[in-house]
Amino acid sequence: MKLLLVEDETLLLEKMQQRLSEKGALVDIADSGTDGLFNLQEFGYDAVILDLGLPDISGLQVLQQLRAEEGVNQRVPVLILSARDSWQEKVAGLKSGADDYLGKPFEFEELWARLEVLARRNLDTASRDNIQFGDLSLDLNDKTLHVGAEHFNLTLTEFRLLQFFFANPNRVFSKDQLSERISDQHQDRESNVIEVYIRKLRKMIGKEPIQTLRGMGYKFVPPKSN
Repeated sequence: MKLLLVEDETLLLEKMQQRLSEKGALVDIADSGTDGLFNLQEFGYDAVILDLGLPDISGLQVLQQLRAEEGVNQRVPVLILSARDSWQEKVAGLKSGADDYLGKPFEFEELWARLEVLARRNLDTASRDNIQFGDLSLDLNDKTLHVGAEHFNLTLTEFRLLQFFFANPNRVFSKDQLSERISDQHQDRESNVIEVYIRKLRKMIGKEPIQTLRGMGYKFVPPKSN
């Protein structure tokens, strides 16, 4: 899961980034509304955690601008996280396009559970715990891959890339687009990194499911059920 965390409270920002990363999420951070909007215009995300009380423009303005502009993140799920938790403010947030609203202080496990629900809404699977295509099954909880009777423990990067493929079958993605899914905003994105991980995944699931389209990128074609 790739997340954008927009929060201006430094200690909370750092603590949440650490806890979310420990859960296996890839977390980009922004400490202002302007920086948050920049990230949303440049990179793709599975969900956004958005504070309302930002130092430059309000979280509601960020949300309204996000929903008004066309782009890859226009419909990305947004969870508002704010100390402003009166019912009036919750209604205002939801009417502005938020998908969920959690007041501060909060329990991290509740936040994580809500994020998982939001991020999985668009997955083509009835299960909360795994995504399956034919004899391929990706466990979203323990980050393991089952290929028939075989079992693979995935690294975080392998899991992120394979989860993205599973969530977007039959769609073509360039190396740069795939690199965004496994790198945060501060990491160097070397051109051959994706090729290395594609080779690793193909050793696990075979060459056929991940197709190379010359000059375009890669496409995951799910195997059919037997």
